[in-house]
Amino acid sequence: MRIHYPAHSHLYLGAGRVFYCGPLQHLENHRYGCAVLHVGVYRPFKIKLAGGDWQSGRCVVVPPGVRHALDMDGGVHGKLFVERDSPTFPAFKRRFPCQGRQAVFFADGPTLECFRRAFEENPQREALEAQLDRWLGIEAAETAPVDLRLLRVIERMAGEMDCNHSQEELAELAGLSPSRFQHLFCQQMGVPYRRYRLWRRVVAATKHMHGLDHMTRAALDSGFADATHFSHSFRDTFGVNPAAVFRTIQRFEA
Repeated sequence: MRIHYPAHSHLYLGAGRVFYCGPLQHLENHRYGCAVLHVGVYRPFKIKLAGGDWQSGRCVVVPPGVRHALDMDGGVHGKLFVERDSPTFPAFKRRFPCQGRQAVFFADGPTLECFRRAFEENPQREALEAQLDRWLGIEAAETAPVDLRLLRVIERMAGEMDCNHSQEELAELAGLSPSRFQHLFCQQMGVPYRRYRLWRRVVAATKHMHGLDHMTRAALDSGFADATHFSHSFRDTFGVNPAAVFRTIQRFEA
């Protein structure tokens, strides 16, 4: 017998992390530019990793850049994205060890309870941020262990989102050869810098949509050629068209 859940959905965009919770049918093959925790809030879901077979899970951590599809069959889907240079990442890594490009399957009571409460209580962003900090056990003044040379690059990219910086330009900023820069970026961030830049642009455009409610303007301000380019990139990143997401979200805070 199919269980009917409330229809509301929540999207919160914080500093270096994104939280979503809501009913979902399925997501086509997609890949993110950062680590993600997928949660079946009330029951298991199915996930297909990198073209493999469907597997069942309740909580799954997927590393950056790994293609996967999801089948929630109408269940409530929770997910938390955590960027590598975020102050949330050290606590996330302690709680959910993830090696290389291997996904981790597990079931964790506190995690399920955190997502269940977030879905049912529909909190304001500040309350959710505090709840996530307690659940993850974030310690004060933690910083992500990212090479300072890469942090300079990430800061430049974030401040000039509409610029297509070349690999040579960013390597020079980091004081590295282009090949060494590419290797170090992949090693530390989990994806090539162009994939990471695409992720940051998609998130930036989503934040702009929160304030502008104008897809074309949000796309252009975030470095996309037009709204169609943004839509294609959003679908490749999240496995669904942006219109379907923004049409159904009841609480959207950034």
